[in-house]
Amino acid sequence: MFAMPYALPLELAMGGGLAETLLMGLAPRALAPIASRVGARLAAREATRWARGALRSRGRGAFSRTWDRVRHGRTDPVDLATGRMFLPQTDVALPGVLPLVFSRRVDSGYRAGRWFGPTWASTADQRLEFDERGVVFFAEDGLLLAYPHPVPGGAAVMPAEGPSWPLARTADGGTYTLTDPDAGLVRTFTPHRDEALALLREITDRNGNRVTFAYDPSGTPLEILHSGGYRLRLTSENERITGLWVGDVRVMGYGYADGHLTEVTGSSGLPLRFAYDRAGRITSWTDTNDRWYSYAYDERDRVIAEGGEGGHSTFRIGYDGVDPDFPGLKVTTLTSPDGAVTRYLIDEAQQVVGEIDPAGAVSRTVYDQAGRTVAETDPLGRTTGFRYDDHGHLTSVIRPDGSEISAVLDAQGNPLRITDPGGAVWRQTFDAAGNRTTLTDPLAATTRYLYDAHGGLLAVTDPLGATTRVRCDGAGLPVEITDPLGATTHYLRDAFGRVVAETDPLGAVTRYDWSPEGKLLRRTGPDGSAESWTYDGEGNCLSHTDPVGGTTVYEYTHFDLLSARTGPDGVRYEFEHDAALRLTKVTNPQGLTWSYEYDPAGRLTAETDFDGRRVRYAYDAAGHLTARTDPLGRTVTYEHDVLGRLMRKTSDDRTTTFTYDPAGLLASAAGPDAEVVYQRDRLGRVTSETVNGRVLAHAYDPWAVASAAPRPPVPSRPTPMTRRATAPP
Repeated sequence: MFAMPYALPLELAMGGGLAETLLMGLAPRALAPIASRVGARLAAREATRWARGALRSRGRGAFSRTWDRVRHGRTDPVDLATGRMFLPQTDVALPGVLPLVFSRRVDSGYRAGRWFGPTWASTADQRLEFDERGVVFFAEDGLLLAYPHPVPGGAAVMPAEGPSWPLARTADGGTYTLTDPDAGLVRTFTPHRDEALALLREITDRNGNRVTFAYDPSGTPLEILHSGGYRLRLTSENERITGLWVGDVRVMGYGYADGHLTEVTGSSGLPLRFAYDRAGRITSWTDTNDRWYSYAYDERDRVIAEGGEGGHSTFRIGYDGVDPDFPGLKVTTLTSPDGAVTRYLIDEAQQVVGEIDPAGAVSRTVYDQAGRTVAETDPLGRTTGFRYDDHGHLTSVIRPDGSEISAVLDAQGNPLRITDPGGAVWRQTFDAAGNRTTLTDPLAATTRYLYDAHGGLLAVTDPLGATTRVRCDGAGLPVEITDPLGATTHYLRDAFGRVVAETDPLGAVTRYDWSPEGKLLRRTGPDGSAESWTYDGEGNCLSHTDPVGGTTVYEYTHFDLLSARTGPDGVRYEFEHDAALRLTKVTNPQGLTWSYEYDPAGRLTAETDFDGRRVRYAYDAAGHLTARTDPLGRTVTYEHDVLGRLMRKTSDDRTTTFTYDPAGLLASAAGPDAEVVYQRDRLGRVTSETVNGRVLAHAYDPWAVASAAPRPPVPSRPTPMTRRATAPP
């Protein structure tokens, strides 16, 4: 492997021409040692040169894709198009109409980081940098957008590629504004004393909420202030951020070696650790439970292998393959711990346009020139289409059966009119800030919403005129809610915006204690009874003690997988997982086991219960259940329509059929002994059900309470049990 000599003068390396070409071709391996040798980070013009070289040499879309377009499969995670390892982390998120979020994102191919080391982008790293060719925006998630120079006071300019975020410059030339139209956010930058750099000064939303960034004279970030009252303080040393504080609470601490972020420590006091190679790429992380995961790279800085201790989540990755069935596309292969191979088809814009699972089933995705999904085809050949307006907002979804869900949008992308496949229409109106002011359902019943000057909800009036009133704090979070009958509930919030006390209309108070990470530690009821929770450094619940003192204990293994649960009565269940992190065995207190088996595509194919009874499952190429065979060998078969809905169920030559209305709701179910037919109103509520010719009619009062018995259960896919809420929203 050719590498640039470490002693090469930095001025020569950054001088352009051949030196620049070599530098960009070798980065990040060659660049990292040089940067480490001369200081903690690249200067502004040097980072700009790196960014332009990366945008040019890594291919279209390599750094200008928004991260919702990056596919990583089951990796931990690796961009399957570029091979770059990445890891997003959120250190603090303070809620509000405009949340204050501090996040970081490492990328093995990124080298423009400032405050957490060269491979990390972060909230504090957002900036503009300038050269003779124009402006480069460095986003908090590693996104790079290159612009021409905007004319002071002139029209906004657009990036060469990537999301359409206009950049403008004020007439006096002293301020730049970058607008994200979809999010409704405007970032304001002002030039630093180094004319090649403009620091992020403010983020504003359409409601006038602001997040302001404060710096010292050298440009070191000191504070992030929210117009609603939040204050996030940053400490730093040697050009690296060392801590985040909310009030007098340290939320996160950071440690470094050779300029690289090596430790992240939360309230547990235990660090998440990172190790790097000489090229500055992360080679492993070790979590607070001392579990590790490692990465290996090829000569082009792509991850070719990764895995954890005990062989968990171990993958091998190959790049640049070809398949004669898919000309013009590159193939990335992902080999799982059990040897199953999934192939991904990559186009020239670094987009995954196809996936071939281990069973050979092919899924395809088609993108337009702007990178928007315009069609998805599943392994059975069923295609869903997507249409957009001139601003890139989704306006309709055409389903495989030809039915359509459509929307009419305003200039901001807010849906004014939504029409479902059955023709039912929902209408909405919005104010200038994008807050919904009315919602009218298909029966013409209208709900109205009122907001304060900063987008906090003031009142909701239902179709009958009953009004619920809300008082919000400066961040837009409710501190008082009064129902239509005048009963008021009060909420007291801490410096993080979390509810610490809730007082109901009768004056009864429930109190909540939280960890700095936002985990509920204790809830104390009005009668003094309390329940509490403990957690490990990864945020896994270790124990829950109920109000009568009974404690449930939880144990975990690799990747935070539950390995055992012991209830207050001492009853213990143990859980085992395979190398692909799938549940394979449950052992009950009597020592009996319930086991699970999977096919190469990861679908459950069999389970054997505590009594040794075995049930087998079969699927079609799209993953729909097609057969279930019980322990006696009896098989139930299932057939689905083009939308994946159950159409026919057959058992012992007895068939039950199902039909659906245009909106996708069950219209009828007919079996050997009975037939049930439903009629519905425009809201989808059952107005009549006919069972073997006998009709039961349903009518609803203005509060939508049915005057007849609830409708019978209808077949649907099983869903996880809803977890009991542990705190108010």
